Amino acid sequence: MNSNDLRERYFKGRAYIALAPAILFASAVWFTPNVLAVKLGHAFQIYISLLLIFLASYVWSQSQITSSIFHNNTARRLSLVLLFIIIVGCFLTLYLNPAYGLGFILTGLLVLFFGRSINLKQEPPPWFKQLIRKSNIMLCICLIVMIAYWFNPYSQPLNYY
Repeated sequence: MNSNDLRERYFKGRAYIALAPAILFASAVWFTPNVLAVKLGHAFQIYISLLLIFLASYVWSQSQITSSIFHNNTARRLSLVLLFIIIVGCFLTLYLNPAYGLGFILTGLLVLFFGRSINLKQEPPPWFKQLIRKSNIMLCICLIVMIAYWFNPYSQPLNYY
């Protein structure tokens, strides 16, 4: 087994393990009582925010490495945009309601990852591009499911907020 296969397995395993709790929280709100589901919905948003903070810190650390695929300024800008998305999403959640915060995070991620190409020093391997696409799609589906939960007209979880 060569080192590229090990790197691919390492990154894929870590990415899928990091997304597993988000999938669990997003699905658990539909099968639990309303009072517990509201708490799980807030736990989902906290987890997503922490996940994006870790992603922003990883991208920021890539700006310090000379052999990184990012240019220094590109990595810093990308991490600052991620932090801006997280902070605004948290403020919208605290001062309006959780659905608006998650909606802003979803919109920001869609614009950030699917809206424009990032200037890279070198082309990443195809498996890495595919991993980024798959994890973004999973994360966006989880965010859409949670937004649908918050706007659910039958259980009306925003009344508990």
